[in-house]
Amino acid sequence: MKHLLTINGLDGPLARILGCDCGRCADPTRQAHTSTSLISQNEQGETIHHILFDLGLGVAESVLTNPHLQGSGARLDWLCLSHWHPDHTAGMNQLIVSHNAHSKRSGLNLPPLPVWCRPGTAEWLQRHHDFELTLCQLHTTGDNEPPGTLLPALPIALPGVTITPVTVAHYNADHGADGTCPRYCCAAFVIKTAVTKTVLLWDIDSSNDWLVTPQNEAQAAAVAQLAQADYLFVDTTFWQARPKITSHPSFSNVQQYAANLQPRRTFLLHLSGHPDGRGNPGWGWNNGRWQTEAQQVWHHKQLPGTVHVPAIGDTFCLA
Repeated sequence: MKHLLTINGLDGPLARILGCDCGRCADPTRQAHTSTSLISQNEQGETIHHILFDLGLGVAESVLTNPHLQGSGARLDWLCLSHWHPDHTAGMNQLIVSHNAHSKRSGLNLPPLPVWCRPGTAEWLQRHHDFELTLCQLHTTGDNEPPGTLLPALPIALPGVTITPVTVAHYNADHGADGTCPRYCCAAFVIKTAVTKTVLLWDIDSSNDWLVTPQNEAQAAAVAQLAQADYLFVDTTFWQARPKITSHPSFSNVQQYAANLQPRRTFLLHLSGHPDGRGNPGWGWNNGRWQTEAQQVWHHKQLPGTVHVPAIGDTFCLA
């Protein structure tokens, strides 16, 4: 069996801003919110399983045009949600409803789509995506576990693959729909196959210092799971660090994460060209500029492995 990880999107919530004249907003390259697909194929090259991680705007278009998800390979077996923010859930109606309609029209009569998320995220989904949830079966894992806690592996029926969620802090999402705070609604994911380890580390805020200096046994165990990955896909919204906690990491944070976690290849996701402010490094940068600047720093500081900015459709073989 072969497992492929495809990039569906890598942009932050404000991919383009109406009226903005920066280089990123003028770039004609198609944008989509941060998402990946884990696609499993049999020895004949047929797609037999598809796990989708996050479903913001533009992601459904990436899935619908993925060459491995055409014809008899057009399937969706699991949806895993890192958290409830719209740039990770706004495409649920388009894809889930169309998936259900295809199931009925083709006579497949598939069971409800399994969806994994934290309970706090489920509350938000019930408020904003109640219709879509009637077509799904929710699988939730507690929200009292603090950042740096390993959660039970997902109950996927995929031999040779383990997906382990890890609690992360993302302060403007760590509350329930009733306003209760903190409720840890967010998770990163560690995907292990027989030969590779892949880490999906988004969305996180800049307070996740446990990734660099774990303070207890639980955090040390989580860092051990995240460390030595073949592929680290990491949230990188700001270029410059800020004196206060920010809702997403800066590239300075990412350098610290990589120095401790020692990934073989680091990929920057959730990119933007606006949060650093007009006139500052990061302002208006498209993905090519992000990669060029990041690689120069990586080389100068001799950080582990390599750093890249992927493109929509880029595919990595995990086994």
